Amino acid sequence: MTRMGRTARVLLATALLGGVVSGPAEAATEKIKWHKCADDHGVQCGTVSVPIDWAHPKRGRVKIAVARVKAKNPKKRIGVLVVNPGGPGGSGVDFALDRGGLSKAVQERYDIVGFDPRGVGASHAVKCGNVGRAPGGYPGNAAAFGRLKAYQTKLYRACRKKTGLLYDFLGATSVARDMDAIRGALGVQKVSYYGRSYGTWLGQRYAELFPGRVRGMTLDGTMDHSVKGAARFSADEAKGLEAAYGQFAKWCPTSKQCAIRGKDPVKLLDALMLRAEKGKLHEIDDPKVRLGPPGLAQMVRNSMYEPIAWAELGQELAELNRQKASVAKKAASDQGPDGAFAGILCADWSLPVKDYKALLDVRAQTRRAAPHVRVNPLGWEAVTACLGRNKAASDPQRPYRIKGTPPILVAGGVGDPATVYPWAVDVNRGVFGSSLLTYEGAGHGSYGLSGCARKAIDAYLLTGRTPVLGARCPAVPPNFNQGMGAVKTRSSGVPLRF
Repeated sequence: MTRMGRTARVLLATALLGGVVSGPAEAATEKIKWHKCADDHGVQCGTVSVPIDWAHPKRGRVKIAVARVKAKNPKKRIGVLVVNPGGPGGSGVDFALDRGGLSKAVQERYDIVGFDPRGVGASHAVKCGNVGRAPGGYPGNAAAFGRLKAYQTKLYRACRKKTGLLYDFLGATSVARDMDAIRGALGVQKVSYYGRSYGTWLGQRYAELFPGRVRGMTLDGTMDHSVKGAARFSADEAKGLEAAYGQFAKWCPTSKQCAIRGKDPVKLLDALMLRAEKGKLHEIDDPKVRLGPPGLAQMVRNSMYEPIAWAELGQELAELNRQKASVAKKAASDQGPDGAFAGILCADWSLPVKDYKALLDVRAQTRRAAPHVRVNPLGWEAVTACLGRNKAASDPQRPYRIKGTPPILVAGGVGDPATVYPWAVDVNRGVFGSSLLTYEGAGHGSYGLSGCARKAIDAYLLTGRTPVLGARCPAVPPNFNQGMGAVKTRSSGVPLRF
């Protein structure tokens, strides 16, 4: 973490509470015509028209869907808090409708504004049509690799044809400019920002392009856009999933809720992986379908976003352990990466895999990084999603160049299975004047999982006070008296990703 002096803290507090604006404001933007949202009449909905290609505005326009929840205490209103839940492909409109899972104190003092990024939800969602069944995402030979690459090429072309020009401009640079158009349409000179997961990268890009228009910025579950190469990306993701499973393994012997209590969870997973590798496991809900190591890793990943899902994972592992030698021969269905995920991710991430030999190297490095879970299917999907694209990333990974913003709050969890903790550490090192808040538990993001983290982030948003150097919040064990989804938004069909 970068040390921060008293002057910097005072400047941040001044900025958050509406101090002097630095940098010229853009020309006036057409105001948003608000109406009551269909799903919640207490929320305002509208659109902002922006160029598809910001460098060539005459090539066409797209309407960006926006939702606003006005501050409950207008007299103490601080300003606008733009929110984004990540994805890529998550709906910021739905996030706003759910108030972003933010505390009552934050809701009282901020107008909460969410938007569907271009290509998502009500902002001209990506369309690809039916391109046929995807081949297996884990090819076992060069021919299978060729089929996967050909499918991804076919998917790209179908999405480009049905979505149109917009499919070429889904990256964070375009989205950041859209965000600034929303700021202008709201009639404010500065905005605060709370982004989770992939939404943290959108916030970072906005801070790079428009540092003088940032009041404050919280990055919760942080993407690291300086990570280069497919092998490093996949290995980092696998390490994060392994760290999350390690926390499950420590919890299990202490809880009556764990169905494999009395067994070593790590050794059990190793044994199940070997059985899966030999074709001796089948899907729990379909004995005719093989469960391979990637499917088992996916089962683990699905239970790591919130610790309350650990009890279900214990039951699943126990059931797999009781299975007799499987004779299932049918391979699991693999839907593959969807066109929106690939279109957005591959616009900003260069993860080249030249051929099958190179993919084998990615697999080997990933397995060495995480010998128990072997792979994080999310990281692997990100790598394979970009196969076969003839269009290079428009803004590939590079060192950070954020300067001129108030101190940014970076939050990361040591057991985050998607946006892994080393990424938060690296972003904090790379962004001048930022502050790191560490959550010691498992789960994706920290605000909705830890009262300690929530308190620290609220303090930052409301007063500009950043956590002390080395601030850490203890792990919170699962509470089975509480329902899942403290900060989840309406599903909108988006799977668990970044």
